[in-house]
Amino acid sequence: MSTDEIETTPPNFTTREQRQTRIFQIGFNKCGTRSIYRFLQRSGIHSAHFNRGKLANFMERNIAYGRKPLFGINRYTAFTDVQHVTRRKAVEGVHFYRELFQYYPKSYFILNTRDRDGWIKSRLNHGAGFYAERYRMAMNLETVEDVVNYWIADWDRHHEQVQEFFADKPGRLIVYDIKNDAPQKMVDFLMPDFPTKAENFLHEGDTASINPEEYLHNKPVQR
Repeated sequence: MSTDEIETTPPNFTTREQRQTRIFQIGFNKCGTRSIYRFLQRSGIHSAHFNRGKLANFMERNIAYGRKPLFGINRYTAFTDVQHVTRRKAVEGVHFYRELFQYYPKSYFILNTRDRDGWIKSRLNHGAGFYAERYRMAMNLETVEDVVNYWIADWDRHHEQVQEFFADKPGRLIVYDIKNDAPQKMVDFLMPDFPTKAENFLHEGDTASINPEEYLHNKPVQR
């Protein structure tokens, strides 16, 4: 089985504290999620990344049914790029941080971030524009301008609420600017439970090449 596949075997942890100690990336996609995933993998941390949206769907379903968020995928220690966007729905797993903390309070939460305009450009460029179009359909929005406005509001709200939630939980959250922060900041954050090396952090993938202004004031797309 590859490291990206879903497996339902329980983790081989021997103590309750170990079972509660995971790593969750809770910043949006297109903010270095692949770089974080590869960094964790190179550090010997068993990690799961996107998996065609299965991670997001597992967590969403588990939470809806009142189960532990990692039921069925609890073999893994770290989880990155937990999102899935289709024409029918958009699941942003970054919003599950409250439920994840409830069941895994010893965990490390990574709010990976970057400049907001660059993030929007990267999302608009993702999949040659089809990602934004799927998002528009999933959220029943009229134009890509509406999608951009929705993303901006979601970004601002999420960053504010995450930092408020973890304000009284020292050592649980790192706000990591994927463009400007040094890898050693991540190494120091994870050090209490996960020894890593800064040289294992490499930047992979960047699709911030479209100006979001090009997408504003579009006419509604025919359904």
